[in-house]
Amino acid sequence: MKGGGKVGGFVRYDGKAGKADYLQVTKNREVCGKVADESLVVGVGQGLRYAVVTLEGIGKGKAVEREAVHELDNVKCRFVPHVQTASVGQFLLVKNTDPILHTAHAYTPEGQPHFNVGLYPGRASRKPLAKAGVFKILCEVHPWMSAYVVVSEHPYHAVTDAYGEYQLTDVPAGRYRLRAWHEKLGVKEQEIEVKTGAVTKADFVVSPRQGVKR
Repeated sequence: MKGGGKVGGFVRYDGKAGKADYLQVTKNREVCGKVADESLVVGVGQGLRYAVVTLEGIGKGKAVEREAVHELDNVKCRFVPHVQTASVGQFLLVKNTDPILHTAHAYTPEGQPHFNVGLYPGRASRKPLAKAGVFKILCEVHPWMSAYVVVSEHPYHAVTDAYGEYQLTDVPAGRYRLRAWHEKLGVKEQEIEVKTGAVTKADFVVSPRQGVKR
């Protein structure tokens, strides 16, 4: 689909960011080095990185790019990228560029095991994304490692960048519920109206005190 409107804005953190923390590395320090905690990354202007913004309840618009492959790498004992989005019908290629063994153990939104693969150096494994939801991925060899893959039924989803900014394109005109999710701060939603050829500005402010559903 071409045309439609755009939805864009920022997700900002209403709290004290503090200094960047490092995770406790308990093994393979010669490979891992220092590993930054990416669970709460706040940038310039309080922009929140790694928040996921999605349209809810949309059943029209551009088609999902079936068979598309998204990559999740193991780099110096961290999953890269820390958070990414995908659509149902696509694939996740889990790779290991480290010179040591890793695993990728994925859990469904209900907390049930989804897949678990061992990855020797230089190996990769391709897994189908057949269900929508927030999937958490852990490494059983290095327990500080974690990543999230947020899977939607449609292609209208984005991860905020280092400035907390996101953009959705080619959105059909109409009224929608827009949802922002963050691994530590939960979910916020708002109603928006999209018009053909126009840009709909939609910002979120999330708080460590909001206590909303996840």
